[in-house]
Amino acid sequence: MSLENPTTTFSVDLTTPLGPIRGKVEVDPGPMRLRDLVPTAYELTNILVERAIQREEKEGRRISCRSGCGICCCQMVPLSPPEVFYLIDRMERFDTSRRQEWLGRFETIAEELEKQRMLSPLLDPEYSDEPVLSIAREYFSLKRVCPFLVDQSCSIYDDRPVACREYNVTSPAAGCVNPYTYEVVKVPMPLPLSAPLAILTAERTGSKPRLIPLPLAFHWAANHTDLRQRQWPGLELFHHFMDVLGRTHEQWPSG
Repeated sequence: MSLENPTTTFSVDLTTPLGPIRGKVEVDPGPMRLRDLVPTAYELTNILVERAIQREEKEGRRISCRSGCGICCCQMVPLSPPEVFYLIDRMERFDTSRRQEWLGRFETIAEELEKQRMLSPLLDPEYSDEPVLSIAREYFSLKRVCPFLVDQSCSIYDDRPVACREYNVTSPAAGCVNPYTYEVVKVPMPLPLSAPLAILTAERTGSKPRLIPLPLAFHWAANHTDLRQRQWPGLELFHHFMDVLGRTHEQWPSG
């Protein structure tokens, strides 16, 4: 903690279908970027996932997901804008060779999407949730694994997005080979916290809420460099995030 920017304790009191979440978070009142909200969103997601799994196990259901089973990593993972910026910044921790390998994989997928005429629609600023199912189905059919999947394991596991954290199934793992044909039973979860992050970004920028497919994170970020670096007072931004969470909790399904 620096003397110039001492942290301030912020109370979190959130009602969810999986029970209340109450605690204290240390927030730097100094300049904060959108990406700085992501660790809190990830931590809240971890709590919700743990509770959801405990509920499943209490009712006699077991999680089918196992280490080495990476077929779900062929799905189109949606990221909120803050998650995009967080992921790109976190990649800078790794050595140049590892980053270049990842970037090459991102580019390969982007080229495939361009060939399939899917790139422009997915990067369209007016992209909405309406066509997402058909696009997701088409994307899965390409069988392009996530750029971060190495030897059937996530190479950025600790930094994985909200959508990856909350994706757990209790149906037989064999069905995940084609989730659009076989019945895949996901563990019921509240509204993904990527949604409040997207809503907050929209409200801060006067735009529409949107999610970005993970393989196109770099393409999207390259066109939003100013937003990536933009800063707000820390307490103001964090309070806004908590306010959005409070407003969106009414949309959460009971599970």
